[in-house]
Amino acid sequence: MAYKARVRDIRILLKMRRRKNDLSLFRRITGHRLTLGDSEPIMGIMRILRREPSVAGFWRNRGIPLFSVMGIRVVADYSWFLIVALIVGSLSLGWFPSVLPGRSTVQYVSLGLITAFFFFASVFVHELAHSLVSVLNGIPVRRITLFLFGGVAEISREPSDPTTELKIAMAGPIVSAVLAVIFWGIVILFGLGRGRPAAQSSFLYLAVANTFLLFFNLLPGLPLDGGRVLRALIWRSTGSMRRATYLASMAGKAIAVIMIAVGLLLILAARQIISGLWLIMIAMFLRQAADASYRRAVVNQASHSIRVRDVMTRDVVVVQADATLSDLIERYFLHYHFMCYPVVSAGRLTGYVSIKDVSHIDRNDWGNTSVEAVMTRLTSENVLSPGDTIARAVGVMSARGRGRLVVVQDGELLGIVTRGDIMNREGAPL
Repeated sequence: MAYKARVRDIRILLKMRRRKNDLSLFRRITGHRLTLGDSEPIMGIMRILRREPSVAGFWRNRGIPLFSVMGIRVVADYSWFLIVALIVGSLSLGWFPSVLPGRSTVQYVSLGLITAFFFFASVFVHELAHSLVSVLNGIPVRRITLFLFGGVAEISREPSDPTTELKIAMAGPIVSAVLAVIFWGIVILFGLGRGRPAAQSSFLYLAVANTFLLFFNLLPGLPLDGGRVLRALIWRSTGSMRRATYLASMAGKAIAVIMIAVGLLLILAARQIISGLWLIMIAMFLRQAADASYRRAVVNQASHSIRVRDVMTRDVVVVQADATLSDLIERYFLHYHFMCYPVVSAGRLTGYVSIKDVSHIDRNDWGNTSVEAVMTRLTSENVLSPGDTIARAVGVMSARGRGRLVVVQDGELLGIVTRGDIMNREGAPL
């Protein structure tokens, strides 16, 4: 038993040392370096960090924040930089040398960078259109993520009716169509004037690219925009979102199979290995995303019928408002291993405190800083009632950036519901 415990300690220690941000936070919280004798507090901190992604910081979020537009964060996934390099390389080494022979390498690279910028701007505007229509229809958007295969607008919940679904789905293709018409118009104008061949070649690429994106995204299968249009039409016809999602996801998987077959033909018959492999990679991504779309629809349907009272934890550990942060760390975070605790004062619930609330306070001040000074106070927007659906619970958690919320009725604390509680229930057979 001692041997197994030591092996476990070593594994935990190595895992923590590979995660430098987590290690830094652990040192700030505990005030000492990790040793093999620290297995229990280490495990506690790791549990906390796994449940609170925002604490671990930059690397846990899988992306680099770029900017915000109308309150919507735009993030570049690490894979996006690969496709940026590939697009710039293909333009600088392939497209422009073939259509504009005799230019210098600097010119080719400059044209490649400028054209790539407008290409990815087109992808971004496509996703922004989805996002803005979603927000206008009362559905918040968490962020827009640019990644290897394009971009995705991460909406906080699925539309509640097929009309809204259709509006959101069509917004992106409409913008791509407008951009394609604009770029083709510019190409024609340059052609009539027979001047500026470099600009004409750049706009020709953008016109072709946006036309391709338009028709590819309109293929009738999830997760593509055309698949969402198909789902909206079937949903309107049958009245069942679950059935509509199932049929649209099956269509998406059929498209993926066809793409894989075409990719294999390109590799075996045409000897176009890179193009074939790229097509197969896209197809595999589409197939996986189609499966995920259906699973999400099943979970979404269940989440509107299950109540918070059915999943919440009733035995709750509470913290006194006048306790110091040192007590909070030693007697609660490192002992119970929960990431958030309700705060009470004179027997009355006043707020809750999490590891995130403590992490920005200097350790030297913990002994004379009360929990009440750093806690998040209760409002109607960050508490749940036992009759709320877990769909609302997930929405509040996403909006507030919290993985745990208190459940209150008539001012009395009834329990706590966590993402883990919800996932465990949603993971059960439906």
